[in-house]
Amino acid sequence: MIVLVCLEPPQPGRGARAAEILARKLAGVAESVAVCVGGPLDSPSLTWAIDRHSFRRVIHVDDAPLEKTDFMTLGAILAEVARRLGAGVVITGEHSDREGQGLVPAAIAHHLHAPLIARVCELRRSGADPDRLEITTRAGGKLCTLDVATPIVLSTEPASYEEIVPLAATGASAVETLTLPQLGLDADRLVPRPELLGTPVAAPSERPATMTPEEAARFLRPRQ
Repeated sequence: MIVLVCLEPPQPGRGARAAEILARKLAGVAESVAVCVGGPLDSPSLTWAIDRHSFRRVIHVDDAPLEKTDFMTLGAILAEVARRLGAGVVITGEHSDREGQGLVPAAIAHHLHAPLIARVCELRRSGADPDRLEITTRAGGKLCTLDVATPIVLSTEPASYEEIVPLAATGASAVETLTLPQLGLDADRLVPRPELLGTPVAAPSERPATMTPEEAARFLRPRQ
């Protein structure tokens, strides 16, 4: 089984780190491949993926128009990479650190014609069937375990920590490059990313209301 882990350029976001941690749950039964769409070849995301030693291959999709594509186009590109590699599992962060809209996982699932399971925190192979997984996800404040068939797209909540991975001789030694023509995609048909409406502004903090002891006593006095 091939597990495709999606990175975001130029920095490896917390979502990508969580996706890599989740992919390691299948170590020994699956081959992990990292893919980064856009950004420079020497971006911190790709350098981080090489240094992790948990990826058998690290792939960079390189094309100038990719810097300004929308989420549906990005999902189409990642889905096409998954098809080219024959990946049964695609793992991505729930949302990016920069925009945080969380639309790319759904776009990948749409173009790959595969189900999407969000907020995945555990992953293991289900029995002896190589095409089935046992997935633990967080839904409604509870942990739910599902037995699902591949292909499947998983998203995971951002990691709050980073595990140390020991050196391994099987890690990727170089970044492989793919272009849109190699994936059978036409750069002229890429949809540009719309501009954000306005600038995000933090909500003003509100001071908690204070009461005098007399007011608090009246407020807490049981009604007759």
